[in-house]
Amino acid sequence: MENGVEDQSLVEAAQEGDKDSYGRLVTKHQKRLFRFAYMMLSRRDAAEDIVQEAFVKGYMALSAFEPDRPFYPWIATIARNLTLNYIKKTEREKPETEIDHDFNTIPANIDSPHDRLITKENDRKLAAAVKSLPPPYRVVFVMRMMEKLSYEEIATKLSISIGTVNSRLFRAREKLLEMLKEHL
Repeated sequence: MENGVEDQSLVEAAQEGDKDSYGRLVTKHQKRLFRFAYMMLSRRDAAEDIVQEAFVKGYMALSAFEPDRPFYPWIATIARNLTLNYIKKTEREKPETEIDHDFNTIPANIDSPHDRLITKENDRKLAAAVKSLPPPYRVVFVMRMMEKLSYEEIATKLSISIGTVNSRLFRAREKLLEMLKEHL
């Protein structure tokens, strides 16, 4: 069954009270939502909380959801808004210093423990640099680079112009290069 058709039938069943159908939607989409939240927050516990809250809010609002619309973009918007709200809240409070990213980017041909350590350290530095981007730049960067969304999709999801997406992405890359230039 095609993803959209499968999601549509699961949503319709969930709207009729079948909790197992909603559970299948959660199982199907939670990893992708988690990756987004984790890349934005650099904290596993916070990302897990965001994803859980997004699915709870989605379930509570499921009666208003139109089943002929795609499910993932709808639930992703809920998760994205929760993530941005979390960032705003925590940036007003004490900034987080813990980074627990593991990009799993160690190439298979690196055998030396020293090389693995250097690669892991570079991943940690990249994660810290991404986390230090201002939220408007960070969200566009993560959506483009990690979720592989087009400029048009990002503009639509964030209700901004394509020019703004382009500008924020350019500035995000510029800031990352500046922060990481000594490591290149």
